[in-house]
Formats: sequence, structure tokens, C-alpha cells
Amino acid sequence: MKQRTITAFFMIITLLPLAVIDHPVAEWGFFAVAIAFSIIGTYELINMMYQKSSSMKAFRYFVPLFSGVITALACLATKKSGEIRFFNEYFIYHFYVLIAFLTSSAITLGLLIFKPHTTTKEVFGCLASLVYAGLIFGYAMSIRYLKPINLNQTLVELNGVKSFIYVYSIVVATDLFAYFIGIKFGKHKLCPEISPKKSIEGSIAGSIAGVVVGTTTAFLMKIVNPEANEIFLTVLVVLGLSAFLSITVQIGDLIASKIKRGYQIKDFSNLFPGHGGILDRFDSLLYAGIWFYLIVQITELLLMGA
Repeated sequence: MKQRTITAFFMIITLLPLAVIDHPVAEWGFFAVAIAFSIIGTYELINMMYQKSSSMKAFRYFVPLFSGVITALACLATKKSGEIRFFNEYFIYHFYVLIAFLTSSAITLGLLIFKPHTTTKEVFGCLASLVYAGLIFGYAMSIRYLKPINLNQTLVELNGVKSFIYVYSIVVATDLFAYFIGIKFGKHKLCPEISPKKSIEGSIAGSIAGVVVGTTTAFLMKIVNPEANEIFLTVLVVLGLSAFLSITVQIGDLIASKIKRGYQIKDFSNLFPGHGGILDRFDSLLYAGIWFYLIVQITELLLMGA
């Protein structure tokens, strides 16, 4: 427990400032960290899936580099898209991400085909790594670079820093309350075949905490303007969004647990003592983050078409 606490404290004081400080140095520092984490996370997946296959050794090193490129472009696409106001040019930088992903997939598949005795598991494993630790990871992290949007003078300054703090607050609150309430009062198993320790009681507590903390954070960070028109409707929207994200936090955790159970491992790696690897620490944030990102992008598109 002491080791886990020390590691958590170190991560908070070194990584969190890069995500929440609205300054160019922190912005580019987060950019570098996101790329590095994407590379390491992909390596964790490849290493997990092919730990007993010496013939896949080379793939453990160049496939993660592809993920790093995809993540970098996803962050840049999000940052640049906010600077473009013409609808026909809005997607141009996101096409770069698509091209990078398709190119990486094509190269990986081509090399796998020419590798002797390639299995279907190896093919889909590499593709899944590019999607999970490259594409999804990249866009989830790029929340940090979202530009401000205004929804009928109700949601104000939904920028990258505030968005990241909002989503991350829901992740932390959901995880903590689901864990501690589940340990203390959990009697009914949520998904015993995936994660025996998770309970329905803990899940409900985590969801409630996520809604309360998320909505409170939205007001504290002035994402919601209490003096705006139709404030009641706005609060309902924020409550609904916070509840939805809290559920995705738990689904993201279960997805990672499902993957690890399938390969009979406890953690993806031991990079962070007491906390596991990159994907162990960011599994919940990845799934909640990609959903938040999609919701924001769809909202912007609807506003542009209105």
C-alpha cells in the first residue's frame, strides 16, 4: 500500500500539471507524454499477446511507433480543427489521422502476411493494438486540446483544460467510490467472470459519485453558466452526460479486465509500482474520453449546420 501511495503521489505531481495548466509549455509537455504513453501502451499490448512468440519480437518495437504517430496526429488534428471555421475544411487534419492509421495497418498486415506461420490471432492482435492504444488513446488524450465552444450561451468555455478536468474528475470519483463501497458493502457480483471483486453496489455508488462530482466540477470550472437562459435544462444535460460518462468509466475498466483475464495476467506491465502499466492506469479514461470527444465533435457539427 505504501508503494502504491508513493507512486500515485509521484504521478499526480508530475503528470497532472501538464493536463490542467493552461500554458504552452504544459500543453506541449502533455503532447510529448501522450505520445510516449501511447507507444508504451501499445508495447504492453503486443508484449502481452506475444510474450511466448519470439518470431513477433520485431513487431513489439515498430507497431508501437505507429501508435505514437497516430496519437500525435490525433492531438494535432484536435488542436488545428478548432482554428478552422469553414465546414469544407473542418475534417482535413482528421484525414491525416485516418491516413496514418490506414498506412500503419496496411504495413503491419503486409509484414504479417510474409511472416511464416502467421496466425489469425497475431493479425487481429496487431490491428487491435493500433486501434486501442493508438487511435482511441490518441483521441481520448486530445481532449486536452479541444477549443472553446458555446452552446446557445449555456455551456461556456468548454476548452481542453476544463474538459480534461471534468472528464478526469468523473473517472477518479467513479473508480474510488466503486472500489471502496464495493469492498465495504458489495454483496452482488457485477461481472464475476471478468472481475470477481466488482459489485453492483459498488457500481451504483461509483455512478452516483461520478454524477455528483462531475456536475459539481462543471459548475466550479464554469463550464456551466448559472446565469444562463434555460439553466434547468442545462443542468439536466450535464447530469445526464456525467451519468453516461460514469458508466463508460466502468465499462472501460471491465474491457481492460476482460483483456487481461483472457491472457491470464494481473497487470499489463509493472511500469508504475503498485499500479501496473500505462493501460492499467488509463483504461477508464480512454473509454470515457473517447465518448466525450465524440459527443463534443457531434455537438460542434450540429451547431455548424444550424
